[in-house]
Amino acid sequence: MKNLVILAGVAAFGLSGCVTPSGVVNMDPNLKKRVTLPADVAETVAPGQDTSDLRVDARDGCLMYRHVGPVETTYIPLRTKKGRPICIKQDA
Repeated sequence: MKNLVILAGVAAFGLSGCVTPSGVVNMDPNLKKRVTLPADVAETVAPGQDTSDLRVDARDGCLMYRHVGPVETTYIPLRTKKGRPICIKQDA
């Protein structure tokens, strides 16, 4: 009987690895405001950054883009071709 309980536990644990994640990004509460990129700023954006989902970081006003990596999906700073972060003025 004890072996059956252990086997059931191992089977449940093993099958839990077959469940696919829901794909929901843990959203930082500081990244609620979604923005569109102005055309003049779009020219300065470094290549390889997806500008379809941009958010403003409420802490510093910098733009963050959604990066889909091999392990996780997260928001990272949008950068210019020179490597500088792109920020906007904050409303008072």
